[in-house]
Parts: sequence; C-alpha cells; structure tokens
Amino acid sequence: MKITLLPAITLGHQNNIKSPDIRLDELSYTTHIIDRIHTQLMESAKHTPFITISKLSSSIDQIAEQLKQLTQTTPQSSNCIIAVGLNSTIDDGHYHTPTGWTVINSPQSRESERLATALAQASIEILGSRAISPQGQMPSHRYINQAAILDTIQAPAVLTLNLYQDNRKDTAYLLSDKGRQAIIDLHVKGILTYLGLSS
Repeated sequence: MKITLLPAITLGHQNNIKSPDIRLDELSYTTHIIDRIHTQLMESAKHTPFITISKLSSSIDQIAEQLKQLTQTTPQSSNCIIAVGLNSTIDDGHYHTPTGWTVINSPQSRESERLATALAQASIEILGSRAISPQGQMPSHRYINQAAILDTIQAPAVLTLNLYQDNRKDTAYLLSDKGRQAIIDLHVKGILTYLGLSS
C-alpha cells in the first residue's frame, strides 16, 4: 500500500489563501503539516515493509504530472492519496463564523470512504467539539471543486479540510503548538487505523 500526501491548495491551480491577518498561509501551513505527518507515519510504519509513505512537491506546476505518474506506475488498488487543506468561507479578507473539520471522499470508491471514516473518527477523538460543523454548514465551492479533481484520479483519494482559516478562533488554534500537533495527530491516527496498524 502506498500512501501519498499533498497540499490541497495545489489541486486545480487554485490561488493560495491566507487568513485575514495574513499570519496563516495555507500552502506553507499544509506543507509543514504534511512534512510532520510524513515523519510520524514513517516512524510508525518503519517495521511494516508493505507500507510506503510519500509526499508530493508543493509546486503547483509539478503536482498534476506527479499524480499522473503515480497512478500510471502503481496499481490503483495499492494507492491512496490524501490532500490536506484548510477551509474558508469566502476569500474576502474578513473573518467569518463557520467552523468545523471536514473530510470529502469519492462516493464511487469504497476504499476512500473507509479512509474518510477513519480520519473523521480520529478528528472527533482528537479535536473534540472543534471537529463538529454546525448543521447545514457546507464546505466552500472552492474545495468542492478540488474534491472533484481528486475524483478523477485513478486511485482512492480524500480531501481533509482542517478547520477554517477565516475563523478567528480556528486560526489562533491552528497556529498554536497544540493545534498544529492535533492536526498532525488526527491524520496519523486515521491513516494508521485505515492501514490496520496501532496508533
């Protein structure tokens, strides 16, 4: 099984988004988070030779070609792709009130659904009430479009939206040491659960 991590912002050549106070830069933040997830997963899976953990370049121009090569050189059943992103209400330079953690998967893929379920459970265990979105709250169209791109990849794929970068409380939490580690830990726990390894 090959687990591949990439920054969600690189899908579909989306513009990079920053929090209203510009302290939180999505591409830089998620690239750092992926580096840490990768390190912890490599340590956890080092005695499991059938598991390979990799990460793709954060360069927008290289992502499409890397994904194409990945799915052409590795059997679909052996691949799993996780795009890590942040949510936002609308890129208008102001803070808003939506909050919560979200995972989007392809409804056509049983494996991506299984991975999404494991990640969602981990988010509730680690983030607690922060993971819960108000009833009726939906991810922004920008990320729904990114999920649509993932749906075209010939491998199980999920998109995680790790709280809102235009929610003042979420931004403060994401930038804290505790918040960063929580986002890392929920991905590691969810992935290890999906792989049937202890976390």
